Amino acid sequence: MKTKHKLGATALALVLGTITGTAQAGSVYLTGHDVLLHSGQNSYDNVILNWLRGAGTGSEIAAANYDIAFVRGFSGGVGVVGVNTLEGFGTITTADIQSFADAAAFTAFLGGKDVLVIPDHTSCGGCDFLDADSAKLNSFAPEITSFFNAGGDIFGGSGASLATFYNFLPPGAVASGLPIGGSSGFVATAAGIAIGILPNMINGFPTHNRFTGFDPDFTVFETRPQTSGPDEVISIGIRDATIGGGGIGTGGGTVPEPATLALMGLGLAGLGATRRRKLANSANRHSSLS
Repeated sequence: MKTKHKLGATALALVLGTITGTAQAGSVYLTGHDVLLHSGQNSYDNVILNWLRGAGTGSEIAAANYDIAFVRGFSGGVGVVGVNTLEGFGTITTADIQSFADAAAFTAFLGGKDVLVIPDHTSCGGCDFLDADSAKLNSFAPEITSFFNAGGDIFGGSGASLATFYNFLPPGAVASGLPIGGSSGFVATAAGIAIGILPNMINGFPTHNRFTGFDPDFTVFETRPQTSGPDEVISIGIRDATIGGGGIGTGGGTVPEPATLALMGLGLAGLGATRRRKLANSANRHSSLS
């Protein structure tokens, strides 16, 4: 079983010269549904966040300690946390994506958070992100990579008709297909059923894009079967992955040499306070099990 180590820059600095083994980092869940616009779609949002936080695994972060960074788009009102949306977890910090003056400000926003939640493109119909909002988020791809490789997770909503929506991930990680219509015919895969996806979470709600290409390390959680041709892929995820070399994957790359780790620590200075509480909780949990 892979373990998810939520290490910020301070923790990296403490283990320079001593850490060995395999690097583990963040997790991603992407869906063509505009989940946030529909008040969580009968708790589909909770299923997604529970999977991202490692619920039921040895690396689980307690829901109450799982802190959310939520970026808003043009309206500041559509997709904002509300009744039955992103509830039952840790603190939720929201910010308008256009409010960040530079990369340092965005890094500071991510500091201490466990998951970055990204709402849906406006072409889904009433959703939150304009093209300019998505472009601004994508401009922070290096900062998102640093957050992810330090253990941060990503919950990405529907890209709808915007082909570049998921460009905050490296090229080749995922390709978004054309929008699709309809609110039914969606089926959870065996992996989707295993994490708690129920039919009423995905049917009765529209989906706005499919995934036509993605790294093979991604797991498919939801499809729309077709009478001819391959099934349409609606929701995918990857756990304990790293971004590097122009891609994303769970290949288990060797931890960098101490000098490289030192540079990583400097680059993640804005995340220095991240996850101390989570590391303490993890230590306590493992102590109680020993």
